[in-house]
Amino acid sequence: ATWDEVLAAAKGTTVNWYMWGGSDWINQQVDEKVGGPLQEQFGVTLNRVPLDATADAVNKVLNEKSAGVTSGGSVDLIWLNGENFSTMKEGGLLYGPFSELLPNRQYVNWEDPALGYDFGVAIDGYETPWASFQWVLEYNSQNVANPPKSFEELRDWIAANPGRFTYPAPPNHVGSAFVRMLFYWAAGGSDPFLKEFDQAEYDRLAPQVWEYLNEIEPNLWRNGETYPELGPMADLLANGETDFAMEYDANRASSYIKSGQYPATIRTYVLDSGTLANISYVAIPFNAPNPAGALVLANYLLSPEYQIGMADANSLGWGVAIDPAKLSADEQKQLADIPRGEATLASDVLRGAALPEARASWVEPIDKGWEENVLKK
Repeated sequence: ATWDEVLAAAKGTTVNWYMWGGSDWINQQVDEKVGGPLQEQFGVTLNRVPLDATADAVNKVLNEKSAGVTSGGSVDLIWLNGENFSTMKEGGLLYGPFSELLPNRQYVNWEDPALGYDFGVAIDGYETPWASFQWVLEYNSQNVANPPKSFEELRDWIAANPGRFTYPAPPNHVGSAFVRMLFYWAAGGSDPFLKEFDQAEYDRLAPQVWEYLNEIEPNLWRNGETYPELGPMADLLANGETDFAMEYDANRASSYIKSGQYPATIRTYVLDSGTLANISYVAIPFNAPNPAGALVLANYLLSPEYQIGMADANSLGWGVAIDPAKLSADEQKQLADIPRGEATLASDVLRGAALPEARASWVEPIDKGWEENVLKK
């Protein structure tokens, strides 16, 4: 189909975008900054379907395939990456490849290996990026003058300040990343995890990680008897119940300060050993009821209009997925002139600390290992 035919087929339709719904701020921004223009410019209505976990949407598509629903399914577009993309690709659950159809693909640097591979899995045109992220620790600078910069220092700080630190339970993506970074720490770097899962290597490293997490558990918030979800963890920091939170979004703290969700004393930092950085993508299921609408939505997410607006701390304040060098001079200036939020680290600091994601095959064994060796201990 030509792009004009895609636009004509999408006009007047509703597109069902299944995405993690645990942040009211993200939900609001998507409804306003994506749903509004999508309707105004293309006549497409956005139906944002909130998820507790991305895997819920993946399982829905998987169940539909098992039931023989090969067209007219439930999901048009999914916000996903990592193991969820790997599961869908390996299971033949994806529509495409579709990225070549999108006019706004011209703004993406497809030669960047960070974009061409999602947790080590080649995307092969079956998903397109829409934002970039890096894991950071958020802390209340009024209470913590010198935050711990290493996992060893963090362990000591937690012991000296019981109840003031916590993390989300894997498979929550932020809590899972915290545990994966401990595996990097135990291994002395990321190299083992850029290869396919190795049981012997896992068995060598896991005991040190489980020992660390079980040691800190009694001194976590509520004595480690419960682990908060991502939204409630931010609330704990905001109301002073804890001194730390964590997020894959280096700009969230600044956005939350602007919106009044965080006090002005919240700041962010990265560990000396680095923090995970990754790309968020969108993909279209093989049986999407409205693939034309999904294509229009995926294309809009790559538009300079949306990407520049998304980067503003007054909006989501997320990192762009496009290559600024591919923008016009005026667009480059717009992007460069966006003020950084007061709690957001400088770009060079974040880039200097960025760690590659592990291959998708490592994620599930680590998450399950945490459940068996920490949660159930």
